[in-house]
Amino acid sequence: MKAGIMMAALAGLALSGCGSEDTADGAPRSEADLKKEVAKLDAPEPGQYRQVLEVTRLDLPGLPPEAAEQMKTAMADKQETLVCITQADADKGYRDMFKDVRKGSECAYSRFEVNGGKLDAQMDCKAAGQGQMVMKLAGTLGPNRSDVTIDVDPVGNPLPGQGMKMTLRLTTTRVGDCPAS
Repeated sequence: MKAGIMMAALAGLALSGCGSEDTADGAPRSEADLKKEVAKLDAPEPGQYRQVLEVTRLDLPGLPPEAAEQMKTAMADKQETLVCITQADADKGYRDMFKDVRKGSECAYSRFEVNGGKLDAQMDCKAAGQGQMVMKLAGTLGPNRSDVTIDVDPVGNPLPGQGMKMTLRLTTTRVGDCPAS
């Protein structure tokens, strides 16, 4: 689904290489459990949406101060994109969005709960030679808008230069019908 493209790309960038699922005791969530939770979300309506991605926290330990400041400045601007969700995309709902985030990675959902349109999820990732990361997703997803905060943090003692922590906010708002092609 096109609305999930930004989220999947974002997760890939943030984790740079983290595939299974988890439960409350830390064991992987089954694909059936994940589908059951995602099915609780109202499907988005077809139409054109404005997606805004904003970096709200960026900690870069181990980098020289001037390099860290340069990176923070480069990421300070909000990124705005228009996407069109077709009827076919809307019919799929959010089911592929969260599944695709894990593609080609060593990530597992240790928590994935949906309640009244609110999402509370955690994905734990391991990357060979790159340490471990935790990505927490929290927010609301509805038929006309979404607002999700994504916290990305290293676990344990990351390798030098890989202790980056960041928080991202992704908002998506329906702004009208898709333009005619």
